This record gives sequence, structure tokens and C-alpha cells, in this order.
Amino acid sequence: MGAVDATRTDVLWLDWNESPLGPPPAAVRRVAAAARRLHEYPRHLLDEVTELAAARHGVAPSQVLLTSGVDEALDIAMTLVERGWAVEPGFDFHARVVAWGKPFLPIRLGPDWQPAGRDDIRATDAVFIAQPGNPTGNLIERDWIDEYRASAGIYFQDETYQEFCSAPSILGEELGPDVLVYRSFAKAWGLAGIRVGCLVGEAGLIARLEPLRRFMPIDAVSLSAAAGVLAEPDFVDALTAHVLRERPRLAALLRASGLFLDVRDTETNFVIARVERGRAAALVAALERLGVRVKPCDFFGLDDWIRVGVGTAEDHARLGEVLARLRPEFAPRAEAAAGPA
Repeated sequence: MGAVDATRTDVLWLDWNESPLGPPPAAVRRVAAAARRLHEYPRHLLDEVTELAAARHGVAPSQVLLTSGVDEALDIAMTLVERGWAVEPGFDFHARVVAWGKPFLPIRLGPDWQPAGRDDIRATDAVFIAQPGNPTGNLIERDWIDEYRASAGIYFQDETYQEFCSAPSILGEELGPDVLVYRSFAKAWGLAGIRVGCLVGEAGLIARLEPLRRFMPIDAVSLSAAAGVLAEPDFVDALTAHVLRERPRLAALLRASGLFLDVRDTETNFVIARVERGRAAALVAALERLGVRVKPCDFFGLDDWIRVGVGTAEDHARLGEVLARLRPEFAPRAEAAAGPA
């Protein structure tokens, strides 16, 4: 599949879960102002964003460690453990565990997309969970989470999609000395173009991790954008409300298209749909030729599924027109529609 020029304005980008409402205006204003201070190290901004993030998440600043995205957060966590576990199919936690030269062990999802039990997780292991999941978009049952929080040396919960889901964050609870929660500014905050997130944990654990963070790991522009949206969070509420309103409409559109064997509404800012076996790549390529980008889920280990980000009502109308054009070629055969998932 050939690459699409990212500067093209006629492409409908529904593949990377970017904000359909554009960037937060407050973040844009702060970034513009930051351009006049690019000659300075962002010392003051690290403290400002830490304090704002702590206030947003209802914790003390001593419980927050800013990181340059989830990869740095995972790298820091891996320094504390000998092995890493994660759900598969799922987000690619595997890559960071292996990058550290440490064993990775998968926790398989069952047919209901809930993780299987494991009785060989050690106190020197980390368990990495995305809640809600990616690309499945569903929630892991709370009993399972409680069990593995208790058995792992480090329990790491990635809550990147928290604002879009129906379950409360575990940040409202006593976390304990071996729990880390990652919160992203990319999705509900409309800042996918910057690399800022934060780890939240007990103050003692964060104090152990802080020396492991790289010197000034987040640039002044990214910190300024995060400060802007944290100081004026109305945009987060508006974007969250938009996704919750448009997500079921997108799922209904995909079901009505006649191209998919199954469509799952999710707890995230995307919807996933299953195509006839072995045809996901061809459908993704056909959509791209018609100016619509969606993401195949085989990268995450979920074959025959595609992920479609929630857009605007106008985006969905255009998507519907393109899907209608592709229906003669990609509508599942009768025997596929009647077969097992």
C-alpha cells in the first residue's frame, strides 16, 4: 500500500484517532506565545504542567511524573522489573519490553475479548494493561484487574481513552505502592501532535522513577500546548461529548454499509469492524485510493478487523458515500456472513 501525502487536504484521515474538532484553541494560543521564549529551557513549564495535571487528576504534584509519551513511561517502568506481561491482541507494549532486552509474556484474550488467567506472574514482573483496550476498544473486567494488581510487581494501567469510557478511572482509589497509571494528552485533549503524558502513582514510587527520566524530556512547545488545554479544559469536555454522540452513529453507518461481518461500538474514540477473512488489507487500500484512511488491526494482532476513528458528521457522510461505492466489490459472500466469527 503506497503512502498518502500527509499534506493533502482532500484525504479523510480516520486512521490515527486524531481530534475531529481540531486542536484546542487555548493550546494554540500558548504555543504561539511560547515561540518568543524558545531560547530558554522549559524549567518553569515542567513545574506548571505537573501542577496543572495533578489538579486535573485529583492528586498531589508529587504523584505526577511528566513523560514524553507512553513509550518513555513504559521505559521508565521497565527499569523496575525483570519481565513484562501484556494482553494480546492489544497495544504494542511488547516492543518496549523487548527493547529493554527483557522477556515478554503474552496474556491471551478469549473469544469474549477478556484476558485469560495466569498463575505464573511474579512479584518481579510488570503487567501492562490498556483500559479501555486498543484495538478492541472494550473494558477488561474489574475482578481480573484487581487480581493482577495484587500479584504483579508493577501494575501499569494505560488510561489513554479514559474520557470516552463508561468505567471510572482507578485514580479515584488508593493506588498502592506498585501501581502506575498513564494518562495521555493526545486523545480527548486533541494534542496527538505532541508527545506529552504523565505517570501517576504514590509519591514514593514517583520519587523512585523521577531520576530515571531523561533531562528535559519534553520540549517547550509541547509543554506549552499541554498547559494551555489543562488551564482551559472546556475543549476536553466538548471533544468528549462529540465522540460520545457520534461514535454510535459511526457504528450504525458501518453496519448499514453491508461491507462488514461484525461492527463493535467501543469505549474509545474509534469503532472497529470485521471484514471477510483475508480482505482487510484490500479494503483499506481501496478506501485509501478513494481518499479515506483507516487503520488495519493486524498490527495489533487482530486480523480481519479495521479501526475507524470518529470524525465529524460531514466526515461520516463522506465515508458512507465511499463505502457505498465499494459495496459491490467488498460485500461479504453469503457463506462468509453465515460462518463463525
